[in-house]
Amino acid sequence: MSMIENLRVIKNQGMNFFLKEQEKKYKCSECDGIICVHNSKCYSCNTQIKDIFF
Repeated sequence: MSMIENLRVIKNQGMNFFLKEQEKKYKCSECDGIICVHNSKCYSCNTQIKDIFF
């Protein structure tokens, strides 16, 4: 995750676009819950997601 890149996207594409992309990126494919950015686990079903951030 790059805060600089995030700010560039917000500046160029707008906040709504950025937030929609973040929702897609951090959405669990198993249950549609939210994936933790720190440990890549879903808060809802505890599924470990591999290769999502790196």
